[in-house]
Amino acid sequence: MKSRLLFLTVLFSLVTNTLPALANDDGVLFGMERRRDQFRKDFGYFFYPLSGSVPGIGTAYGAGGTVTNIGGTDTDITGFYITGDFSASGVAILNYHLLQDRVIFDIANYTASVAAKSYTRGIDSSKDDFLHVRVDSEVTATQLTYSNFNRQLELYARYGFGSQRIKEVIDSDGNAFENVDSSRKYFQALVFGFSLDVTDDRQDPRMGSRLEIKDRMTFLERGNSSAYDVLDVNLTYYHPVGETSVWAFNAYYSTALITAKGITDRDQMRAEQGLQCDTIADPEEKANCQQTENTLLDMLIAQNIHGQATALGGTQRLRSYPMGRYYAGQAVAYGTELRWNLTDENTEVDWFIIRGLRTNIQLAFFADIGSVADSTGDLHKNMKTSVGTGLRILFTGVTIRLDVATGDEGTEMQLMLDYPWSMFSVDSPI
Repeated sequence: MKSRLLFLTVLFSLVTNTLPALANDDGVLFGMERRRDQFRKDFGYFFYPLSGSVPGIGTAYGAGGTVTNIGGTDTDITGFYITGDFSASGVAILNYHLLQDRVIFDIANYTASVAAKSYTRGIDSSKDDFLHVRVDSEVTATQLTYSNFNRQLELYARYGFGSQRIKEVIDSDGNAFENVDSSRKYFQALVFGFSLDVTDDRQDPRMGSRLEIKDRMTFLERGNSSAYDVLDVNLTYYHPVGETSVWAFNAYYSTALITAKGITDRDQMRAEQGLQCDTIADPEEKANCQQTENTLLDMLIAQNIHGQATALGGTQRLRSYPMGRYYAGQAVAYGTELRWNLTDENTEVDWFIIRGLRTNIQLAFFADIGSVADSTGDLHKNMKTSVGTGLRILFTGVTIRLDVATGDEGTEMQLMLDYPWSMFSVDSPI
């Protein structure tokens, strides 16, 4: 609670005292002029196919679409649907102005029935040591943003709520565990954050710096679990290359802050969260169950002691690794990305599935390094690396990103909206 109050106090001080004094007569912070309107209203849309595959589970196919700047406003609607051996869907209304250019409202709803991989905790975990956890989930996220100085300063409060139910737990060999708690769990989350964007453009910056900080508080049915906040700090610097290209550098840190401690006694944890291996008659199956149970108990106890910071891997950081690959009480990541503009003109595109004002086509060459640990002293001891290339097509208000990244566990390809290093994304809405 003390860290939360300090965080909000700093934000309030920045808004009411420090930052307005740094603006010039035109309302520009630090002399950094925007190179174009930050609330553009050019209508556009695009639709795209989706597909996904989870080894041992199956495949799914679907489609997504986005309509931007509806009715001459800054408001967008986006959605997707995918179905098959697993399913997911989502819809969002973004940038609805309650007070023109000042107070902005967003709302989104996502549902999923998937079998995500849950890896063991820590940077030294093996890629083969995981569980498939079949989960039904639903989450609704709303956000209220105060924007000023041509979007150079934004403060926001995000509230999310939802539920999830574990349907099945399967080990890496395809064995399903019995006696899994399949009751539905409900949760709420509240996020406070701000962005200080001293760049020449919010969507496609080519010079300047951007600082983002957020504090996420999660409220759930605790039971034997600890309660904790997650504090994220994200700093990006953009260095111009030639007239239109840019070299970007990013530094990121995430830490969990325990606010209420859960149980850490192993016997008590086994009684409440164990897999009831003693009920299994077959000796080999029982031994496999006990091995998995011990790993599970280690993870639960470590989480109650240290909490869990934002994980690395997926679409934002360490892009050659699966979503949520590495996690612990703290996380650190560094990235660099050369964005080479092939075109830099406003071209009206009107194809059957795409319509809008295309502003850029970019090639990207990037590298990410990062690590996780429960203690600060171990945080930089074992750094994982990803390198890759990407293609970006920028329309008014929308960035379509295709990345291919390679690391020591293989290659991942991702089709996403927006640039990497985001604090929120479609696959991580809270």
